[in-house]
Amino acid sequence: MVSMNKLAVNLVQEAIDKKDLLNIDVVKVAGATVVDMGVKVPGSTAAGIYLAKICMGGLGEVVIADLEYDGVILPSITEFTDHPIEACMASQLAGWKVSVGKYFAMGSGPARVLARKPKKLYEELGYTEEADEAVLALEADALPNEDVVKMVSDATGIKPENLYFAVAPTNSVAGAVQISARIVETAIHKLHSLGFELKTIKYGWGRCPISPLHPSSLIMLGRTNDMLLYGGEVTLVVDYEDEEKLKDFVRRTPSTASKDYGVSLAEKIKEIGMEFLYKVDPEIFAPAVLTVNNVKTGRTFKSGKINVEILKKAVLYEEV
Repeated sequence: MVSMNKLAVNLVQEAIDKKDLLNIDVVKVAGATVVDMGVKVPGSTAAGIYLAKICMGGLGEVVIADLEYDGVILPSITEFTDHPIEACMASQLAGWKVSVGKYFAMGSGPARVLARKPKKLYEELGYTEEADEAVLALEADALPNEDVVKMVSDATGIKPENLYFAVAPTNSVAGAVQISARIVETAIHKLHSLGFELKTIKYGWGRCPISPLHPSSLIMLGRTNDMLLYGGEVTLVVDYEDEEKLKDFVRRTPSTASKDYGVSLAEKIKEIGMEFLYKVDPEIFAPAVLTVNNVKTGRTFKSGKINVEILKKAVLYEEV
C-alpha cells in the first residue's frame, strides 16, 4: 500500500494550490508548513472535505449532500473507505493528545503512525510505514507554535521542513465537516472497545449530518458529537465466522445501547461544561445506526435509530 503520509502530503499540497478558493492560509512555523483551515481565516466546506481526507490518510472519499430529518434539512457528509482499519484507526482516530505548555490539540492523521500514538493500538494493528514527510491534523483553536513543531518532529523523526500541519477549530465550517466525516471511525472505534476483531472489517460507508455553526467551541463540541451519536449511520462489510456473536456486537454498538442514551451533549456541555464528557457513559460514543453485511453468509444485521428530537435540540431548530 502507498504510504498514507505520502497520500496526505499530496492532499495538503492540492489544498495549498487552491488556498484562495478554499479561504485558507499557509504559514511557516519553525520550518514546518502550517495550513490554517479556520483559526484565523474563514475556511470553507471544501477545505473541510480536504481536511477529512487528510485525517483518513488519503484512503477515504467524502462528499456533501442533504438529508431530511422530519422536515429538518441538514447538510451531511457521505463517506466511504475500502481500507477502513488503516484509514480510520491507524490515521483518522484522534489518538494523539498534543499538549505542549499551554498549547493543546487533538491530533489525527498519518503522522500518528510514525509517532506510534497510541503505541498499544499500532502493536495490535501491526501497521507501520516509512516516510520522509508527514502530516498531522490538529483540532485546535490556535495554530501550533515552535515548541509544538519541535515535539512533533522529535516524536515522528521527521525534520520540521518536511512536516505539514492542517488545523481547524471545532467551531469552524471545516472543523464541523471533518468531525461528521468521522462517523465510520466512530463505529469501528466502538466495536474495537467491545473486543471486535478489526481484521474482519473489509469496507465502510457512512453518512452524518453536519452541525450548524455556533461561535462557542465548547457548544460546538457538544453539537458535533450529537450529530454523530443521534444522526450518524454506518454500514460495514465484514467477513465473520460466528454470526450469533456478530449479531450481539451489532446490538451493543449503536448509541442506543448506552445507559445515557437520550442525553444531548450540546445541552449538557452548555449547562455543566466540558467536564461532562468525563461523566457521561463512554458507551454513548457510537453511531446512531449500525448496519453490518456479513460476506461469509450474505446476511445483513441492523441496530439503532435516528433521534430527530435530539438533533433539533442540538441545533436549536425553530420554525418561524
